[in-house]
Amino acid sequence: MRLTRRAFLATAAGTTVGAALPRVAVAGSAAPGAQGFATFASEPSLKVPTLSVTKRTSPGPGLLFVTTLTGPGQRGPMIVDDRGNLVWFRRTSKVAINFRRQIYRGKPVLTWWEGDITQIGTGEGEGVILDTSYREIARVRAGNGYVADVHELLLTPQGTALITIYNEVTRDLSSIGGPAAHPTLDSIVQEVDVKTGKVLFEWHSLDHVGIADSYSPVLTPFDYFHINSVDVDLDGNLLVSARNTWGVYKLDRRSGEVIWTLGGRSSDWQLGPGVLFMYQHDARAHTDGTLTLYDDGSGDVSHQSRAIRIGLEQSTRRAVLLQEFVHPPAITAAAMGNAQFLSNGNVVVGWGTAPYVTEFGPLGDVRFDAKFDGNAWNYRAFRDVWHAKPDHPPSLAVTRRGGTATTYASFNGSTETVYWRVLGGPARNALRPLTTVRSSGFETVIKVPRAPARLAVVALDAAKRPLGTSRTI
Repeated sequence: MRLTRRAFLATAAGTTVGAALPRVAVAGSAAPGAQGFATFASEPSLKVPTLSVTKRTSPGPGLLFVTTLTGPGQRGPMIVDDRGNLVWFRRTSKVAINFRRQIYRGKPVLTWWEGDITQIGTGEGEGVILDTSYREIARVRAGNGYVADVHELLLTPQGTALITIYNEVTRDLSSIGGPAAHPTLDSIVQEVDVKTGKVLFEWHSLDHVGIADSYSPVLTPFDYFHINSVDVDLDGNLLVSARNTWGVYKLDRRSGEVIWTLGGRSSDWQLGPGVLFMYQHDARAHTDGTLTLYDDGSGDVSHQSRAIRIGLEQSTRRAVLLQEFVHPPAITAAAMGNAQFLSNGNVVVGWGTAPYVTEFGPLGDVRFDAKFDGNAWNYRAFRDVWHAKPDHPPSLAVTRRGGTATTYASFNGSTETVYWRVLGGPARNALRPLTTVRSSGFETVIKVPRAPARLAVVALDAAKRPLGTSRTI
């Protein structure tokens, strides 16, 4: 049964989203595609959600960065290649969301939000930053007594982070036919210094956007605005997307005043044919002056989800649809999603509650398409170049039958492993090379006839230089 947005909100109202999310029972030892997750002999504690790649022609360079919110398997940030092979996975005890590569103090890092999902898709947690060895180097927390929400964690060149926050207050909703005193969510933007935690900027939706602009039903609490992305515009001011007002807001980064509103009930721009968007996510500014977003569309009508590029004609205040990217067959997501416009012109779309990740060419042709085997929800999907060498050794498992040993070798997170060399000998201090094979996915299986008593494996790069050595078994 297709999940509509109205059903999604009704299910979430008055409870936590964690309780509202569908639960999937997993039993037996079927193939990964059937059970929705993969297991590995060398990493027996992991049950990693799987993606089946249904189309792959000419995707852009780099790897895919995703997390799952529902479905079988464990929760945690995950990197996969274009064949759906796992590159890195970290199991988290709490929900992980919004996983991506960013730059912090001039160096590539991995970031995600981690915490507890609360009411109607909000959350309470903190941002996590890892270096290229997968070592944690920072945590990003909200200031002024607030707790960071799931929706945004955007690092800036100044060493700051733009984050979102939801705070419940009481408001008089009688002007829109609601109660005179009703729990209402204030959407907040903070810019915090990552190193010191100092709050440099804070903005409250209730101070600047009226509740009458909302398209949301009056639930408890009333999530009238629902902030879901923050970006920096070309002039340094901020772009904020609010799902429940169908609006994108440009904010003065010093005063917090709304410079203009695009879309919704109070738009300062005339929307040209095809521009109208609903319940959108991920509004981003680009160097050519265009604005892109993921338009969820309405789960109750035929308006389908899509990624769009919008031209803003400043002199006439007219917004023009320049490009539209729609999944074949069409998808209508109830919530979440993003559109990453790459420098080569390709567009990576994560479809939110629809379990797909798609990459389009500049003219809209599908160059990559994949589906989560467990029909999982994924908040955002990204493609980026990532080079990493873990600070831990490779993992090894060995089974024996007669004189033949089967070795299972993996190096969780290594992006440079191309070959595996098996070492063996009568003792730990007497190992010699036995065989070298090409790596085949996350875990490489190697048969060793007439295997000696002790075995180990060495991960090798493309030039067969050692990257790390496992323990000896």
